[in-house]
Formats: sequence, C-alpha cells, structure tokens
Amino acid sequence: MMRIRVRLFAAYREAVGRGEMNLEVEGAVSALDLWRRLGEEHPPLLEFGPSLLVAVNGEYASLDRSLKEGDEVAFIPPVSGGSFRVTEEEIRLRELIDEVRDEEAGAIVTFQGTVRRHSRGREVQHLEYEAYPEMAEAKLREIGQEIQERWGVRAAIVQRVG
Repeated sequence: MMRIRVRLFAAYREAVGRGEMNLEVEGAVSALDLWRRLGEEHPPLLEFGPSLLVAVNGEYASLDRSLKEGDEVAFIPPVSGGSFRVTEEEIRLRELIDEVRDEEAGAIVTFQGTVRRHSRGREVQHLEYEAYPEMAEAKLREIGQEIQERWGVRAAIVQRVG
C-alpha cells in the first residue's frame, strides 16, 4: 500500500467538497489511475471533461506519470477565463478584465508594465520587444496555471511585442 496526498483546485475542490485528502493505493498507479479512482469515489468529478492538469510534488507532470509512496498529486482544471498570448496588437485592458471577471471574487487585480524614461543612465527613445511566440505563450500559460493552482483565481497574461 502506498499513501498519496491529493490536492484538488477550483471546480474540482468544489465538486468534492474539500481541497486535500490522503489516499492509500495498491500496486503501480499512474496519475490517471488516481484521477479515475477519485471519479469513482466522487462522481461529480466525472462531469468534467478529460482535459485536466496534474502536478506531482509541485511539478507539472503527464497523466501517465507513475506515482510512488509519499507523492503529492495536484489535479487542476484547465485555466478558465483569461488568455495567455503574445501579440503585436494593442492590449485592450477592458477585454482582459471581462475575461477574468468572476462573480465569486471580490476584486480584479491588474498589472500593466510601462516604458521607463531612463535605462542605464540613458534616455529611452523607444523600445522594441520581440519574442519566440510559441515558447513565450507556453511560459505565460505555465505562469497562469501556477496562479490558478496556488490561489484558485482566473488569470490573463498578455505580452505585446513590436
């Protein structure tokens, strides 16, 4: 028998009625096997689609990840609300706010970077940002998912280039 600590976030936590539990499992078990067992024990979880994120011991992992004694497994719904992208277009703050609005939240927090007037003792005339969009968007998504996991909130992260 192996003891596994399970953490559930956002809608999964709400469906089960708690965010943490310890389970004992027999034999070789993957994260997917554990998810299926949770679904059997907590049928409301079965209402969610097959898309979910899993972290093992604080690191994102695949559903086929083998588990071992003492692992902590977190099941996280895909980040809902918000977006994670790199764009050359103007960022429309009002639209981003609408994407993350949640009737259960008491606030919406925004951060908007600006161009500073001086850098390294020189006046800034203009900036041009560039990015490898696929890699940058993957990292933005990772950050957004971590925000979701830690605080159970919605997030949107957009980086303007050009």
